[in-house]
Amino acid sequence: MNKLNVIFLIIVFLLTSCVGSDKKTAKKEVVSAEIPASEMEKGAQLYRTKCMNCHMKTGSGIEKFYPPLANSDYLKKHTEDAIKMVKFGSNKPIKVNGVKYNSLMPASGLTDKELAVVFNYILNSWGNNYGQVTLEQVKAAER
Repeated sequence: MNKLNVIFLIIVFLLTSCVGSDKKTAKKEVVSAEIPASEMEKGAQLYRTKCMNCHMKTGSGIEKFYPPLANSDYLKKHTEDAIKMVKFGSNKPIKVNGVKYNSLMPASGLTDKELAVVFNYILNSWGNNYGQVTLEQVKAAER
């Protein structure tokens, strides 16, 4: 083997050995499998029942009162925090797309499975392409 091949192999080894070492990165890993249509419909039904009154039919929210879910920079970057907010409720202020929101988010009362289904619907509706959450991620969400 010549020196160039050895250097290349060392670089590849170093790069691949670092992947997955950060627990936070592993937690936020995006699941890329397509969501079945039946799951999207279940998510849409749950959304209409539990979320639509505040976040509106198109996920646009009501500026300064209820944050948008469609094209939401917060939802894209802080999915785990959003799960906690919906699961347990929250009154902490957040900033979404540059606008501050300080409204109460009541606990949804949904099961972990229902939360996973509705989140996957929201993460993949209205032009959002934010991946998926797993049931395990929802179960792991703690206050």
